Amino acid sequence: MKKLLIAILCLCAMSASAAGVKPGSVKTLVDSCGFFPQISPDGQWLLYSPTDATSLLLKNLSTGQVTTVASKGYPGFDAIFGPDGKVYYVTQERKNNGLVFRTGHCYDPATGKNQVVLKPQHGRVEPLHATAGVVVNGERQYYRSGDRVGAYAYTRGSSLYLVDENGVTRALQPVKRSNGYLWASLSPDGTKVMFEASARGLYVCDLNGKILANLGQFLMPCWYNDNYIIAMSNAGNTRTSGSRIWLLSVDGETCKPLTPDSERAVQPMVSDGKVVYTLQYSGQVKQLELDIHAAVAATAVATGKGKTEKVKNPAATKDVPRVFVNPGHGGHDSDDRHVPTWVIGAQDTLHYYESNSNLTKGLALEEILTNKGYEVVMSRHTNTTEDDLDLFEIVSLAANSGADIFFSIHSNATGIDKRINFPLALYRGCDGQPVVEGSLKLSKAVMKHAASNELAVWTHDERSRGDWSFYPDWGYQVGLGVLRYNKLPGMLSEGSFHDYLPERERLLSDSYCWLEAWNQSLGIDEYFGRSGKFKNGVLAGTVRWADLYREDEDTRQFGADKQRTINGALLRLYNDRGALNRIFTVDNLDNGVFVFTNLAPEKYRLEMLYGGEKRYITTRVKVKKNKTSYKNLTLKKDQKPK
Repeated sequence: MKKLLIAILCLCAMSASAAGVKPGSVKTLVDSCGFFPQISPDGQWLLYSPTDATSLLLKNLSTGQVTTVASKGYPGFDAIFGPDGKVYYVTQERKNNGLVFRTGHCYDPATGKNQVVLKPQHGRVEPLHATAGVVVNGERQYYRSGDRVGAYAYTRGSSLYLVDENGVTRALQPVKRSNGYLWASLSPDGTKVMFEASARGLYVCDLNGKILANLGQFLMPCWYNDNYIIAMSNAGNTRTSGSRIWLLSVDGETCKPLTPDSERAVQPMVSDGKVVYTLQYSGQVKQLELDIHAAVAATAVATGKGKTEKVKNPAATKDVPRVFVNPGHGGHDSDDRHVPTWVIGAQDTLHYYESNSNLTKGLALEEILTNKGYEVVMSRHTNTTEDDLDLFEIVSLAANSGADIFFSIHSNATGIDKRINFPLALYRGCDGQPVVEGSLKLSKAVMKHAASNELAVWTHDERSRGDWSFYPDWGYQVGLGVLRYNKLPGMLSEGSFHDYLPERERLLSDSYCWLEAWNQSLGIDEYFGRSGKFKNGVLAGTVRWADLYREDEDTRQFGADKQRTINGALLRLYNDRGALNRIFTVDNLDNGVFVFTNLAPEKYRLEMLYGGEKRYITTRVKVKKNKTSYKNLTLKKDQKPK
């Protein structure tokens, strides 16, 4: 579907209706490192940020002088100009308990004065354009730049919110089955709403939520006037060509590229008929003019003093940790790692896709963390081509969620004959020097618990690396796209190597994927200082033959993985009083995995049977709260019951 839409866009670009619009002059405003650029309403100032939002810069376009508006709290990316010419932006601070609190600010270029307009609060805080002013919108409190700021729109999860001139809020859900909404805004005349439904496309609806147009796959849309929209390309993770800036008409008739594909132009913004954008890797900022009439500037501007008010029905009533979970990839597309695997137990070739195990882990982590009292936001719940989101789209969903951490789930592969297996965490920055404070602490905590998994055979110790150091050949500070522009404390977990055959067989087990998610939750508990708060624990292990060895063509197995696993073994768990507590049957996928979840912390007797009652072993185990207990079992072919 996504590839078809891209093809349609290319055809649309040559349509007669688009041919009448011509780009005018183009000039360079910043030579490098200028991301998320925008021009002030009077055309005098350019606002932009370095790649990783570490500062917010303001350039006087007449004199060339650059002023630092803010240099702490990752102030870039969310900043906007109000119709009064002032800059509204948000900073964040990570507390000792791992929660992120965000503060709203206002900077006046005319006086050089900065002021706090919204005190720190947990959750999402963002500056929004209203029809006559600015709203710095928080989940518990919000700030208005004047007595009456007019109407505005914003998004939270899979809901679109419209606030009218009287402050009355309505929630709409124009598109079903979306992973979340982004970039909502009212048209200049206030009659239409534009928004992006993640994995579904760019839409325009009326004020009642009735869809007027689906314009295809685009990102970061902004109104040029009541009839035209400027946006950037969105081809998902299947993209092989560069990004472009597009001109779209709300009736769907015009779809025209304004920049050459070779530029890789991104992050458009419109002001006073001028389109500014940045080049993806260099950060060069350019300005483009069109030969169509721009939107008329708002005649009504908010008057009176700004005011902070409480949200009548706050989205959050308690400051509990909020985690954004991104199960990597989506759909069995070209960027998904597909490995056909002959499984002796199943007597068939099974098809391993990384997107499958990533989603299994993600859904398990969502359930586990929710049961532990966390709030969880997911980038996807299904595994289709439409779920293979553009990396910037994922980053934007994470920012819009108001999360405290960003957690991306993957598995790894060497891509060569060398076989290794270890947990790897990647964070934005150089080794030992994360761009966003807290990322290294999170990575180390998660990797410690991932490496404690005694079902896996690890060839190396766990590692936490900065993506700039790990991928030096990609270019200066390029790194992973899903971490680029992400100002949340965050990491990408390469939980293990799926091209190591025994590990891939384990990843075919939903129970093993659940166990990885459980161990990830223990690392997240440690990061937030919540270890031990969950009362129950987990018992896990493998069952292998003590005297039967693998004879695969791929003989690069290590340690216990050289032994054959026991398919179809039966595990019985009895409590300390002798009552049967649980039963687990090992699958036939050559992994020997068993996992007992949500166990009360006490002593148990574990019994394994194979081939009826003729061969079995029993052992004692102890389960502790919010911890994983391990018991790997081996059985000899002629072993007698004991």
